[in-house]
Amino acid sequence: EIGGFMMGELSVWTGKSGQGKSTLLGQILLDSIQDGVNVCAYSGELRADCFQYWINLQAAGLENIKSYDDPVKQSEIAYVPKEINKKIIDWYRGRFWLYDNDTSNEEAGILKIFTYAAKRYDCKVFLVDNLMTSNFDCKNENDYYRAQSSFVGELIHFAKSFGVHVHLVAHPKKQKGKLEKEDVSGTGDITNRAHNVFSVDRVEEDD
Repeated sequence: EIGGFMMGELSVWTGKSGQGKSTLLGQILLDSIQDGVNVCAYSGELRADCFQYWINLQAAGLENIKSYDDPVKQSEIAYVPKEINKKIIDWYRGRFWLYDNDTSNEEAGILKIFTYAAKRYDCKVFLVDNLMTSNFDCKNENDYYRAQSSFVGELIHFAKSFGVHVHLVAHPKKQKGKLEKEDVSGTGDITNRAHNVFSVDRVEEDD
C-alpha cells in the first residue's frame, strides 16, 4: 500500500495492547528474510527464547503447527514440531539476528549492537520493540521525554548513515477509541521526525 519501506528511513508503529503490532512486524521481518535481506531485532518485552518461539510459529504457518492441552493454563498451547523447527532455524541462520535484552536495554547499547549488525552481518532491516522498554538515564519526566526524542533522532541518523530501515514500536497514551498520530506516548518529536507512522487495530468480525 505504501510502495515498500525505503532504506534510510524510520517507521513508527503504535496500537493498543493485543492488537497485533509485534505479530505484524514479525511477518515483515520474515518477509525481508524471504527477499534475501538480513534483519536484526530488539525486543524489550520478550526473552530471546520467547521471541524466537513466536517468530517460528509465524514462519511455520498454520498447516505446520500442532498443539497440546496445558492442564495448568487450561488452554491449548501451540508449538512447531522439532523437525520443522530445525528447518526454520536453518533457513534464517546467519540472516536473523536477535539482541538479547538480558545483556542491556540502554539506548546506547542497542545502537552499538545495531551498528555492529549493520557492519558485520549486513543487516538492512531493524526492529525496536518497543521504545518504552529502553532504559533512559533520566532524573525527571522532562529529561525522559527529551531522551526518547534524542533516541529517535539517533535511530534516524543510524538509518540514514547505513542505508537501512528501522521499525520502532511506541505505545499509545490511551487504550480506547481510534488512535491518531498525536496519541503516541511521549513527545510529538517521535512521530514528527518519523518517515512513516502506522496505527495497528484489530478489526472484529462484526465491524
